[in-house]
Amino acid sequence: MWIKIIIVFAFIGIIASLASGLYYLVNDKGDSRRTLRALTWRIGLSIGLFAFLMVMIAFGIIEPHGIYPDSPASETSRN
Repeated sequence: MWIKIIIVFAFIGIIASLASGLYYLVNDKGDSRRTLRALTWRIGLSIGLFAFLMVMIAFGIIEPHGIYPDSPASETSRN
């Protein structure tokens, strides 16, 4: 359950950073580096979330599944 909470907070941070980057891009007059800083945070959070998920998969804490996890293998191989 705690992994889902971490993932949700990371997504919220990514969205907030993207929104602040848009705000600074529209409202700053070009003198500030706040847009760059906000978008750098977004990239860092995205890479961190991706690395976190890959580590959790590698340790077997979470298991990836397909779009249709309950479908039999014979149906997916025919298509």
